[in-house]
Amino acid sequence: MRERDYDVIVIGAGLGGLLAAARFLRRGQTVAVVERLAHPGGRFTAKTFQGAQVSTGAVHMLPFGSNGELAGMLRALGVPHRVHDAEVFASFHVRGRQYVCRSVLQLAAVLGARQFAELLRLGGEMMLARSRPEDRARSFQSWLSRRVSRERSPEVYAYFERICHFALSVDLADISYPEVVLTAKNMLRYGAPGIVDGGCAAVTGELERRVRADGGDLRLRHDVLEIQSEDGRVTGLRVRDRDRDEDLLLRAPLVVSNIGPAATRRLVAAGDGSTAGDGADGAAGLERPNAASGEGHGAVRREASGLKVHLLSDRSIIGHKGIMYCLDTERIAGIVQPSNSDRRLAPPGKHLLITHQIMRGDDVNVEREAARADLRRLFGDDFGTHVTVLTMSQYRGEWPVNRIVQGEDVSPVGDLAGLYLVGDAVKPSGYLMVEGVAQSVNWMLDLLDRPAGAPAVAAGGPDVAARAIPAYRPRRPARYRSLYWLVAPPPPHRDSSRPVTIPMATPGGTVDVASVPIPATPATPGTDGE
Repeated sequence: MRERDYDVIVIGAGLGGLLAAARFLRRGQTVAVVERLAHPGGRFTAKTFQGAQVSTGAVHMLPFGSNGELAGMLRALGVPHRVHDAEVFASFHVRGRQYVCRSVLQLAAVLGARQFAELLRLGGEMMLARSRPEDRARSFQSWLSRRVSRERSPEVYAYFERICHFALSVDLADISYPEVVLTAKNMLRYGAPGIVDGGCAAVTGELERRVRADGGDLRLRHDVLEIQSEDGRVTGLRVRDRDRDEDLLLRAPLVVSNIGPAATRRLVAAGDGSTAGDGADGAAGLERPNAASGEGHGAVRREASGLKVHLLSDRSIIGHKGIMYCLDTERIAGIVQPSNSDRRLAPPGKHLLITHQIMRGDDVNVEREAARADLRRLFGDDFGTHVTVLTMSQYRGEWPVNRIVQGEDVSPVGDLAGLYLVGDAVKPSGYLMVEGVAQSVNWMLDLLDRPAGAPAVAAGGPDVAARAIPAYRPRRPARYRSLYWLVAPPPPHRDSSRPVTIPMATPGGTVDVASVPIPATPATPGTDGE
């Protein structure tokens, strides 16, 4: 069996794996990245289909925009990118029409005087008041239902519900009150979300180029068979090169996994000859969770699942670069129109729309029909003619929205010395989607660099860590930035508007539609996707 030695081996070439590899290469270490697919990017890339950039998971959006942690890490790594921050707070589809709100105060037109006053009261309690001990253990649904009636204030309730569905892919009953508060504070402090030039494939494409240019060994179409260890310390991987049909032994004192706790646990078990069950992510073999859920070691944790619909429209539906939340639909939580920021994401003369909803059941056909019913409600007679379905894709199982729901994430430290995790199952509290993925890499580096015997660096951020410990995770933005939203979004980062040339993927250089591991339902022109 052929052998190779490295300083670090990264399992999985998704966003977290590529960021981790680029970080280690910048530190002068030798790095191998092992990926089972024929392309990197994972759930943060795209495929070209009928002239549109169809994402494999994300909606081409950075939740915290140019001021967020992912954009900051890309700048630190010198990765070319450009982020188009939203120029509005959001828009809201309610009572059959769309209301565009540049500021929070303009929500009064959406909710009416009474419900807007309720929203201000709830927001004030969440943002300013210290949470009571009994509220810290409540779900957000329990906290909200004690303060507002869904029947009397349907738009206020839908406001919280749809933002939670779109941003976190969980229902209000499935996330704790403290986690929602911390996430909301970050969303307000960092600023508006932003669409990245060229879409998410441009970001991971540039990261791939940076990893290769810095000497990283990117091994595509390689299956990891086991994580090997000796005396409780990781020693490397046994992998299968599918192109050469041979096994390889890759040795390293540090292994970083970007494939989730459950899959990592199975690889550890394969290496030491033990048996790993098929339980949910976060079970035995990893340190206790970091979040405020209070669940102990070995607790069963759930994935966050969802369904996305890509549509092509003859006309612009959303007149801004942000999110339209749908308060009068049954399933669809929100819609973005990323082609507003980069027209290359859609074919000439068309606009690309992406909807998102949580999955309330296991019957995919029921979920898809619910989405179609909402699309008919939103677009009327235009649906199926001027607005057509391009793909419908569900995200669950081995390809979920998040491998573990927000607020129940596990620690990045494994039971084996030298084994760490990054990715969407290791998000520090308050950081959602790709911002949480970027922060998971920073958190892992903080843990690696802490002096022997020093206290653990808390998940929430370096403002609670010892000053002597190097902190890769920057401090959260100042509280005063939240006040911008009373008038307009906080200003974008000063480097967000620098033009960059990002080559777009061409049909010959993209992943074939059939090879991407997400179910896609191509639409027939003039139909709603069937």
